[in-house]
Amino acid sequence: MRLCVKIGGALLERPHGRSALAQAIADARTNGHEVLVVHGGGAQIGQVANRLGLIERRHEGLRITDDDTARVVTWVLAGEVNKGLVDALRRSGITAVGLTGADLDLFTPRTKTAAGVDLGWVGELTAADVRPAALEPLFAAGFVPVVATIGPSSEAGEPFLNVNADEAAGPLAAACGCQELIVLSDVPGVHGTDGQVIQRLNTAEVSRLIEAGVIRDGMIPKVRAALAALESGVSRVRVLDGNGPDPIGAALAGSGTEFHR
Repeated sequence: MRLCVKIGGALLERPHGRSALAQAIADARTNGHEVLVVHGGGAQIGQVANRLGLIERRHEGLRITDDDTARVVTWVLAGEVNKGLVDALRRSGITAVGLTGADLDLFTPRTKTAAGVDLGWVGELTAADVRPAALEPLFAAGFVPVVATIGPSSEAGEPFLNVNADEAAGPLAAACGCQELIVLSDVPGVHGTDGQVIQRLNTAEVSRLIEAGVIRDGMIPKVRAALAALESGVSRVRVLDGNGPDPIGAALAGSGTEFHR
């Protein structure tokens, strides 16, 4: 089976976290799965931006990305975070290839707009914006593509567009023929009113839980991104804690919250 594994940036902050996730990906490969990795890096971007004296501004969870912030996003995502994960995979015996949208002409984001707010260099993706044929030779050779979700603007010389990794994972997974999207976060899934993780949710149930305030704060964009991934064509989406010893194996065994139509 071909899997898309989306890894939150907070899970990649520590070398031990990178190593554990790399081993989980290596185990999935050993078990016969092809793996496409999509990663974030919001925590790391925030740290570098803070050191440079840049003020962080957000709108509905999205980082407002001015010219200077766009440069930081590219440095951090395509550099430190992406290559750190590629190296961790190498140390686990996996040949990985770090990519952005510009590499292999993999994807070209569209500028994202919001009513009354200038988001700056923020992009969005649909499956139609992805050119998956570029990855097929990598999968065939047993490589693991590791994608940082930034891509070229429409005009040469402009900053790359910053695409939220949760939102980008679905279109990338769908376009690349992944049967399952596994979203590794720092939470075990969606909690119900009793505090227990809800095993399965559909669109109607999600809407009801958001209205009731059960799903709130940072979980709302993750849940909406999961539903959007289903709309993009992914068969199954699962959100779970990525801090365990084998989170990919746990996801395939049914841990976390599964989203379905």
